[in-house]
Amino acid sequence: MVYTGCWEGIAIIGGGILASLLIVAFSRRLFPADVLRDGHHATGNLLAIVGTLYAVLLGLLVVDAMVRFERAMDGVQAESNSLADIYLLAERLPAVQRDRIQERCRTYARQVLELEWPAMEQARMSVAARRTALAIARSLDDFEPRTEAEKTVYPAILEQMRQLWDARRDRGRVAEFGIPTVEWVTLILGAAVTVFFAGLFSVANLRLQAVITGLLALVIGLNLYLMSLYGYPFAGELTVSKRPFQIDLAIFEGAYADGPAHAGEARPPDADAPAPRPGG
Repeated sequence: MVYTGCWEGIAIIGGGILASLLIVAFSRRLFPADVLRDGHHATGNLLAIVGTLYAVLLGLLVVDAMVRFERAMDGVQAESNSLADIYLLAERLPAVQRDRIQERCRTYARQVLELEWPAMEQARMSVAARRTALAIARSLDDFEPRTEAEKTVYPAILEQMRQLWDARRDRGRVAEFGIPTVEWVTLILGAAVTVFFAGLFSVANLRLQAVITGLLALVIGLNLYLMSLYGYPFAGELTVSKRPFQIDLAIFEGAYADGPAHAGEARPPDADAPAPRPGG
């Protein structure tokens, strides 16, 4: 399942409330009022058990989805950090290796922003970006450090290349798999059973029972919508920001050098003006 907008949330919440009202009407038609009154105590005890089990399951899965989202944010930040470190550490290498690595870093940042981020909304990854990442990891296969500076930076840059590849694979796993279908099936069936038990209560006023059951469905629907938002970190309304890679690309293109500042970080007009002299 891939969520790409607010209509999925409206469908989940609105559809759940409508289904709960249909369940109430169905239970009223299936069982006469005197039968519901006779089974009131048994229904209440079973609803307490079923409701508690479902609430625990739903809460755990919502928390797991939130943790998934937080890990995706941390992974993107770690990947962009490694990419920037590789670019900067390459400054201490000979010109051939330096230019090769830095050009591949620029290409990778552009491919992630322009190709991979839109593809991740559809649970896919960019083959071109994967090839560039592999090229970065293999950039020093023909290099043998000679000076002390090169011997110092060589293992550091290799470690950053490894971290970049590992972080990329973690991001791809989160983007491609999301929440398993079996979890959705379990939660939807559990919600239907819980709402059905709520509809078995004997309430004289049908409107009151419909309101109570509708509110129960609203709470369940909101939690399911939270799962849909947090469980798919790179699709939908709530997504992991691509700004870390935008900052990387700005660094690679010299936006933070002695030139134009990066968008959103412009210096005030009088930043370069000389400080006033005391008493002047």
